[in-house]
Amino acid sequence: MKNDCLNVCKGIAAFAIVLIHCSLPSPVGGMMNGLARFGVPLFFMISGYFSYGRGMDTIKRRIHKFLWYFLLANGIYFAWRLLGPLVNRELTVEMAASFFTPKSLLHWLLFNESPFRAHLWFLGAMLCCYWLYGLLVKKGCEERLYALIPLCLTANLLLGEGLSIMGRGVSFLYVRNFWLTGLPFFLWGHWIARKERREGLHVRPGHCLAAIVLGAVLSMGEMLLSGGGELYLGSILMTGGLFLLALRKPSFGKGSLLAHIGEKATLHMYLWQMIVFDITDNLAYRCGVWGHIVYQWVMPLWVGLVSWLLAEALVYRKKGAVKG
Repeated sequence: MKNDCLNVCKGIAAFAIVLIHCSLPSPVGGMMNGLARFGVPLFFMISGYFSYGRGMDTIKRRIHKFLWYFLLANGIYFAWRLLGPLVNRELTVEMAASFFTPKSLLHWLLFNESPFRAHLWFLGAMLCCYWLYGLLVKKGCEERLYALIPLCLTANLLLGEGLSIMGRGVSFLYVRNFWLTGLPFFLWGHWIARKERREGLHVRPGHCLAAIVLGAVLSMGEMLLSGGGELYLGSILMTGGLFLLALRKPSFGKGSLLAHIGEKATLHMYLWQMIVFDITDNLAYRCGVWGHIVYQWVMPLWVGLVSWLLAEALVYRKKGAVKG
C-alpha cells in the first residue's frame, strides 16, 4: 500500500540534500546543512523497510535498477569531468587515467567513494545494502544483523562528530559509506517493518513530532559545535521521527506536489543536481555575479528547482518511451 506521507518526506529530503551540496551563506547555511543531514539516511531506511518480506526476485530487480544507475551516473559524470578539458583542448590520456589510480579505486571499492563525483557514493552504498541483503535472504538469516544498528551508528558518531569536536577529525570516507551509514539505516528500516508486521506499531505521533523537533535543534547545534559532519545524533532522531510519523499518518499529504516529487522524481534529482550546480556556478562566474550575496542565496533554490524540473522531464520521457 502506498504511503503518501513517506513520499512527502522523500520529497522534503530531496530538497534538503540540495542544501547540503549547495549551501546557503553562513551562518544560516551551516545550520541548514546540519538540519538537512537526515535526508540520505531516510532513503536507506525506506529501502530497508520495503525490503522486509520481499523475495529474491524483488531484490534482484532492485539490484539491477541500482546497478544500471550506478554505471550510468558514473559514466556520465566521468564524461562531464572531461568535457571542460576537451573543449579547451587540454584533455590528455594521463588526465583521464588520473581518475583510476589505485588509491581512488580502493576508496571506491571500500568506501563507495566515486572518483568522478562524491555524491555518487549513495549508489554504491545502496547496491551493497541490496547485495548483502540478498545473500542474507538466501540463507534465511536476514534478521541476525540487527545488533549492528546501534554499533554502526555509535561508531559513525564517534569517528565523525566526536573526533571533530575534539579537533581530531578523520576523513569523511570512514563514516559516509555503506558500513556506517547505509547498512545501519537500511537495517533499522527493516527492523521497524518486522516489528510492525509482527507486533504492530504503538508509537504516538506526538512522540514522533517531539523527536523531529529535538533532532532539528540538536542537528543545528551539533553542526556549530563540531564545525561540520556527515551525521549527527539529531539527524538520527529526525530520521526516525519522520519515518515513524509517516507510518502512523500514511495518508498525510495525499495528492500534494511533494508527495508526487517523493514518489517519482527524487532519484533523478539526487543524481543530476551537481550538473545543474556546475552549469549554474560557471554561468554566474562568467557573468560576474558569483560572489554576490543575492546569487549565494538564490543559487541553492535555483538548483533545487531546475533539478526537480529536469527529473520530471526524465520521468516523463521514460514513461513515454514505455508507452511507445
